[in-house]
Amino acid sequence: MKFTSIGIPALDEHIGGGIQKGSTVLVTGSPGSGTEFFAKQFASAGQELVTYFTSTERDEDVLSVMREYGWRTDLSIVNIGSRYYEGVLAKKLEISRYRQEGISLSDIRRFKESETKKEENLLTFLSYEISKLTPPFRVVINSLDFFLENYDSAEVLMSMRTIKAHTQHSESVTLMTMLKGVHESRIQSSVEDLADVILELDREKVGHEFKKFLIVQKVRNRPSMVGIIPCIFDKTGIRPGQ
Repeated sequence: MKFTSIGIPALDEHIGGGIQKGSTVLVTGSPGSGTEFFAKQFASAGQELVTYFTSTERDEDVLSVMREYGWRTDLSIVNIGSRYYEGVLAKKLEISRYRQEGISLSDIRRFKESETKKEENLLTFLSYEISKLTPPFRVVINSLDFFLENYDSAEVLMSMRTIKAHTQHSESVTLMTMLKGVHESRIQSSVEDLADVILELDREKVGHEFKKFLIVQKVRNRPSMVGIIPCIFDKTGIRPGQ
């Protein structure tokens, strides 16, 4: 088997030498648990070409964190959030402004017919962009929540299966982030079934501080690797703690 680093040496050791090439990794956690931070540490590891899809941050915010921690900055950032704003939200805001200023509904319809382009399917765009990547690649999709909120769940799962198959065939690695406990259990279970490795970032308040944990929920074909690793976040990133 061929392995590549997940970005945290102690975690690589815990799961038997890293993640197997061709794997799809799912990282979950509650808001503020550090899933986005983990995604950046993952992006900095390995020797593969890195493409970072983000729906929540500006390009400069991603690069700023990478520089702060001394991580790789030679990555390609594809900003799904910016495309969504420019293609959908900006137009909706403009129509709302017209309404507020007293433009008639018929004028709004004419504006939409003459000025608005067909809305881009960003889920299709994501799959297409990944299909063009030269293997071996390292992909981050931050986050699945954006797609599950804006597209039919069956369509999202179909795209994820396509991306997983391409990742596996090209012996590359893909990491996806998703908030825990936000989506229907049926959808969450389906996403988890697609993943080869599932990691959860969790925290527990003890006295006046939080204890943080990295939970290995699933490593496909290696059930003995499941476990809980205490961790800390410091100037080097995420690492094992007490």
